[in-house]
Amino acid sequence: MDFKTFVAPLHPFVMRNPARGGNGNQHPFGDAIKVAKRLTESPGALMSVDLPDMLPGWPYNWPGMDNWLNQVKAFIEDKKKSGLTNWYGLEIWNEPDGTWKESNGSFNEMWKKTYDLIRQADPGEKIIGPCYSYYQENKLKDFLQYCKQNDCIPDIISWHELSGIDGVASHLKAYRNLERSLGIKELPISINEYCDAEHELEGQPGSSARFIGKFERYKVDSAMITWWFVPHPGRLGSLMATDTEKGAGWYFYQWYGDMTGDMVSVTPPNENSKNVDGAACVDASKGYVSFIFGGPNDGSINAVIKNLPTFIGSAANVKVEKVDWKSKDTPSSGPDKIFEKSYPVTNGQISVDLSGTNGSSGYRIYITGTGGAGGAGAGAGDAPAPAPVPVPAPGNNDNITNNNVPNNNNNANNGFPGNDNNNNNNINNQWNNNNNNNNNNQWNNNNNNNNNNQWNNNNNNNNNNQWNNNNNNNQWNNNNNNNNNNNNNQWNNNNNNNNNNNQWNNNNNNNPWNNNQWNNNNNNNNQWNNNNNNNPWNNNNNNPWNNNNNNNNNQWNNNGNVQQATTNVSQGPKYKIVNRNSNKVLTAGNDGNVQQWSDNGNTNQQWTMTKEGNGYKIVNVGTNMALDVSGASKNDGSNVVVSSSNTGTNQLWSVQEIGAGYSVIQNLNSAKNLDVEKGSIIDGGNVLQWSNNGNSNQQWKIITV
Repeated sequence: MDFKTFVAPLHPFVMRNPARGGNGNQHPFGDAIKVAKRLTESPGALMSVDLPDMLPGWPYNWPGMDNWLNQVKAFIEDKKKSGLTNWYGLEIWNEPDGTWKESNGSFNEMWKKTYDLIRQADPGEKIIGPCYSYYQENKLKDFLQYCKQNDCIPDIISWHELSGIDGVASHLKAYRNLERSLGIKELPISINEYCDAEHELEGQPGSSARFIGKFERYKVDSAMITWWFVPHPGRLGSLMATDTEKGAGWYFYQWYGDMTGDMVSVTPPNENSKNVDGAACVDASKGYVSFIFGGPNDGSINAVIKNLPTFIGSAANVKVEKVDWKSKDTPSSGPDKIFEKSYPVTNGQISVDLSGTNGSSGYRIYITGTGGAGGAGAGAGDAPAPAPVPVPAPGNNDNITNNNVPNNNNNANNGFPGNDNNNNNNINNQWNNNNNNNNNNQWNNNNNNNNNNQWNNNNNNNNNNQWNNNNNNNQWNNNNNNNNNNNNNQWNNNNNNNNNNNQWNNNNNNNPWNNNQWNNNNNNNNQWNNNNNNNPWNNNNNNPWNNNNNNNNNQWNNNGNVQQATTNVSQGPKYKIVNRNSNKVLTAGNDGNVQQWSDNGNTNQQWTMTKEGNGYKIVNVGTNMALDVSGASKNDGSNVVVSSSNTGTNQLWSVQEIGAGYSVIQNLNSAKNLDVEKGSIIDGGNVLQWSNNGNSNQQWKIITV
């Protein structure tokens, strides 16, 4: 990737990478030391190191305490040898609520020993944790109490927000209350994975704006967008549409990264809704005000900007721009100007009306004085530093109001949110509804965003944009599992028997997957659904994380092998191969990647099957290429592709009938099953290989075309 063209203009604050990348590690991509070296090209950009990602497997294959500590020590030694200083901190573990097995021993003991090692070997480095997969107050309370008693409190507290914007504000407020109740000083917060529940919306400006608004408002120090689409590393959380083309999200985050000066307060019409939100800044030295926003709305937004600074004068030059989004893979030519005109300033405020707005586009209002510093000619590159912006509640004429109350004493934001309030140059964006329609749900759109990349910069210059890229292929991504017969909770960990706050439970209000694509109210098909009310990882059966169930369907365990059976697949005809879980068809993409897609009758959904030795060569009719495991890998999660035919067993597959017309298709080289990643049921769901787990996303119907 051309760093200067695609990364530096975004002014990143923190990027997240595995401690080590490559074969034998959790990810074949990324490497914290190598990427940190590249980040030096962007002054102020820091690297957050995901230490457990240097281990293989998912959940991580625990090597034993001594081996683990030796690996951490070796990484620290290599980190020091690099001479680099642009480190944000070391994350001791990732998503322990799902990846730490009881058989590993005590998580708290591992935390304490690793903490002490880092303090001894790298005393100046910040320690980050616990990186729970979602906000779990009881677990956080127990963890922090242990840390306080054992002198191992992290320097930066972290958890993930993987279920969309719902609950983000309440989680951030609840955590600060928890600190106060425990007598712990206020710690910087890192939301080191965040996204919407609808992952295909990764990179969408409208969805991202809401995360940026709340992270700024509640002074989150850093936040990293997720990386769901593993076959495409380097696309910055889908801000890039292709490896060399920018998406709409890229331009929205450039607006954010360009913000300078003071971040100012923005009040949304409904802080706890899914509706429009954003951030604003004032830069007196450059003479401008910038307000970025987006999210679900009713087609019209009224932005009321109060307490304009005196440098704007009696007339404000207002330029309104938008950047439209079609999909995460659609290149964008950049923002379009909606209009530019002069507004009289009355009692320090103006009101800007926008019509024809939508929930997926991103918007910017850029204000200068008529003829003052940074006047009408100021462009996106001269832009401002973000501040929290208001979210219009649904209803006609969603109003946004900017009140004067900068959140930062100096220049742009130190992490998303600004710091202490400053009485100079205050702008407060506030979204008001002009009517009394209690229509708040009108804005709830579950398809909003998966890409809330936050570009923040912690220095006092222009680069305060909180975009953080998460190079962590989080295995917790999941789509709705349509298996009608079992609760395949991929997050299950049957060590947790206390029943409340089940993150994946369809039946309680705290379920981050509730009321969205992951929810299935008619049957217990939701892969995240759990019959126990509280344990997000707990499930009774078919739990890929559960080692204690009778069905032996542990995704990480090969004991649930499908019995071998003869096959009746013939060699001549063309076939379509349909996934049982999603009812989508195995499809070869033009880029060689294999995905599932709705049946369209095209030849890239048709396959021939030729008997070769103990298996079948499965060749795509449209591409004339063979179904293959990338790199002949034998690891869980390795990508399935089509490539030129060769004699390797990585292109040979056995077909094992399991009844009801379905089969398991297993690679002869790896003995892993053809699998739709994380039980996805949507078009474009990725196909990879995985150890047999008995789940319906590994079951296929082979139908003659």
